[in-house]
Amino acid sequence: MDGSLFTKSEMFTKSEIDALLARARSGHAPFESPAAGPTVEPFDFLAVGQLSPDQVSKLLELHVGFAPQLARSLSHLLGSECTVNAASADQMAYGDLVKQFAEGISFSILETESPEGRIVLLSDLTSVLPIIDLLLGGTGAVTEAARPLTEIEQQIFEPVLGLVGSELQKLWAPLLRSQIRLEHHGPAASLIAPNEKVLFLQFEIQMGEQTATWALILPAMVSSALTRKVELEIARSGNGKSQENERRMRERLMNSRFRLELSLPPSTVSVGKLANLKAGQVVVLKQRASDPLHFNLAEIKLFQASAVSCGARRGAQIRKTLLNGKSDTKEPR
Repeated sequence: MDGSLFTKSEMFTKSEIDALLARARSGHAPFESPAAGPTVEPFDFLAVGQLSPDQVSKLLELHVGFAPQLARSLSHLLGSECTVNAASADQMAYGDLVKQFAEGISFSILETESPEGRIVLLSDLTSVLPIIDLLLGGTGAVTEAARPLTEIEQQIFEPVLGLVGSELQKLWAPLLRSQIRLEHHGPAASLIAPNEKVLFLQFEIQMGEQTATWALILPAMVSSALTRKVELEIARSGNGKSQENERRMRERLMNSRFRLELSLPPSTVSVGKLANLKAGQVVVLKQRASDPLHFNLAEIKLFQASAVSCGARRGAQIRKTLLNGKSDTKEPR
């Protein structure tokens, strides 16, 4: 009828009216089913960068060849036959790992420069003390209980640590530019962040009738870099898929854009001159107009160039390519 508050489309059906009355009599508010929300799953930040089981297996396989070479070098250094076998590889938090080897283990640190990181070498003291005895000209038959090394014993043991570092460097040379050096013996807990996932490589070392366990702890940065290189080498020796991937990557890079800058080399100006500068004044720099400028790509010095004009635009005429982004000429300080 005229003046009705409801249009035909807004009127309730009989079933809807019955449902509303039933809820009103029961004293319950109308129930509306909640809208389905997004599925939420917990995210483990500590698992970021963690190696897969297949990647761990590949790194263990890489170091299987390291074991016999280390055995030959140790035998030559000690004048006694040694055997070394790669036993296992696993991943775990460094803090949990340290708790398992708190006693009876010598912790040594080998530092890598590229990639930058700390490799921890765990040496079973039941084998370290006989090795020190062999280095001193003894028979290696040490019967005393395992104990922490004295400062003098640590110095005597350093050639063995240097040998391990040298053999690792040879093993990784085709894969990484890594210059390994011995840093020091230190407390185990502070060497790597306790919650960082590390790769734990175990080796069994046998000298005569005595068997001991040594281990390498690789931080995530080192193990990840090794994994990438190992997988790349496997791909290159495969069915040529890596060449196709490399071609696609090159094509994408050709369409990429990078920031270019043409800049003067650094020059010194006194604070007094800068403080008294006024509009229209000229600052005299040490560089001459004929001196080359730096032509930088993404803030990396790649070329020496001269500024030129290209119509209404500025340009750079390449005069020299700088190897590794470094100039042969010394810049003023």
